[in-house]
Amino acid sequence: MSTLETTQAYLERHHGGDGALAAKRTLESHQRNHDAHFQAFWNQHVNLSSEATCHLVDLGCGPGLFLKDLQQRYPNARLTGIECAPYMLNQVDKLPDAIQIKVADLNTDLPELFAVNSLDVALANRLIHELHQPVSLFRNLFHWLKPGGVFILVDMVRQPLKSYLTHELKGASLTDSTLTDVQLLATFQHYLEHNRYHSQDLCDLLTMCGFELLASESIRSGRAVQIAVRKP
Repeated sequence: MSTLETTQAYLERHHGGDGALAAKRTLESHQRNHDAHFQAFWNQHVNLSSEATCHLVDLGCGPGLFLKDLQQRYPNARLTGIECAPYMLNQVDKLPDAIQIKVADLNTDLPELFAVNSLDVALANRLIHELHQPVSLFRNLFHWLKPGGVFILVDMVRQPLKSYLTHELKGASLTDSTLTDVQLLATFQHYLEHNRYHSQDLCDLLTMCGFELLASESIRSGRAVQIAVRKP
């Protein structure tokens, strides 16, 4: 099995073993994951005019909905999405000529994926927790972004286990005998994979990879964070 195939198998298990359902939920949650808080954060740190000729990249773009949003906002931009999950790619509708989606495994070192100093803005919205480690991607982003280029990161962050279980179990008690071993195993595995980093961990990794921190903002009652960094 290739590295890409291994990652694809991991992602499907990470998404609950049902890729079609995961893609459906991604489509349904698009507006919530790009809500007014996200838009305000984007507007504050991405200083591009609507007429800008630029290159924007959505890392882990799923079915490509945000790329279509960007095309409406920046009609002269070149837009690229990176995705590797087949069930996400199967949901991609016909795209305008300005949008391209590349299949790549962002767990691996891929400096050749984009030219050096070629990207104006990159986004990773709920991608980083899915990577086995994010440093290869952060180093590549520093290579790909132009000086002054901006990276926006949005992701889940570590929270107390009690808070996580309360949210995930929707108020059910751990003493509820209907909670099976299989469900509990999946819940705790999900916790480990969605709570890898504190907000400060992500900020530290980015600055250790050479980026300048612009902002870090807690969202979703502390369960997630929005971070903006710039390549000096």
